[in-house]
Amino acid sequence: MANRRDDLERQINLTFAFLSAESYDRKYLTQSWIHTNLEGYRHLSGDAFRKALRRDLATLRKIGVPIDDHTITSGPDEGKQAYSLDPDGYELQDIDFTAEEAAVLGLAGEMGQELELGAFARSGWTKIAASGANRDLGAAGMAVSTAGDLRTLSAVDFDAILHARRLGRRISFAYTRNRTEAPELRTMDPWGLVPERDRIYLVGHDLDRDQVRCFRVTRTSQVRVLDDQVENPAPPAANLQEVVRAQLRRGSELVDAHLIVEQGRAVALTSEGTPLGDNRWLLKDVDRTWLVRTAAAHAPEAVVTQPQDVIDEVVALLTTAHERSS
Repeated sequence: MANRRDDLERQINLTFAFLSAESYDRKYLTQSWIHTNLEGYRHLSGDAFRKALRRDLATLRKIGVPIDDHTITSGPDEGKQAYSLDPDGYELQDIDFTAEEAAVLGLAGEMGQELELGAFARSGWTKIAASGANRDLGAAGMAVSTAGDLRTLSAVDFDAILHARRLGRRISFAYTRNRTEAPELRTMDPWGLVPERDRIYLVGHDLDRDQVRCFRVTRTSQVRVLDDQVENPAPPAANLQEVVRAQLRRGSELVDAHLIVEQGRAVALTSEGTPLGDNRWLLKDVDRTWLVRTAAAHAPEAVVTQPQDVIDEVVALLTTAHERSS
């Protein structure tokens, strides 16, 4: 199941990158850019990367995602292999699911309402999820998952953000800082959606604060496309992934940790670490909350051995998950 989960997360990250290519000021995505920038590919060696990318592109094309091949003919990337996606052609045909395939949709969001399922079908996420229908469904009731923000991302809001990006329009949305505070109405010139360590962030120019901001999508809701055109577009050289990481570094507690990971497992963790031999890994300057949740999701294939306070938090999270599921 872990290998299929890693494949799915890579394919989702790749699709997000295609949909947000304009935000990166790129018409095409080159192999080297994908290898350097996208989670799930960065840790792979040259041959392993090319094999994984070919397989992921074939999977996306098989389910109807319109990806074209290009050889760049000018500029600094001349001669390189590149790929592009036609956003206007990204509306896919309806698809019917068996009961088993429907269970897989939990990886792409628990869309219980008919309207939500319709939006996900149009955007293609259901087909990406359905392509993994042969995975082991025995753990469908797990209380801890690496599906991350995809489990709670509203498909209607997702469609609204992509629609606003294509039209160059502003959006408004409700932002909830925490469960104890009432939602705030925010207005933004949206630049793109960026996946980062099992989370998804909405990046753009926050008009209420007059500065570049990143909002975790699980804290946003009721996205509306406004009539006003964007007046603060992303700078031509902006790297949205780095924008997100810079904001996270300012507001996160970073830790170093040692782990033991079964060979070939828990790629979400090993891709961020340095191998020490004997299945031991060192992760430096990683977000503490992300580490605890991700280590718990991959247990027992991944075990934190240091520091003790992180171990205690992982154990507490797993204990809570077990109590809720029993």
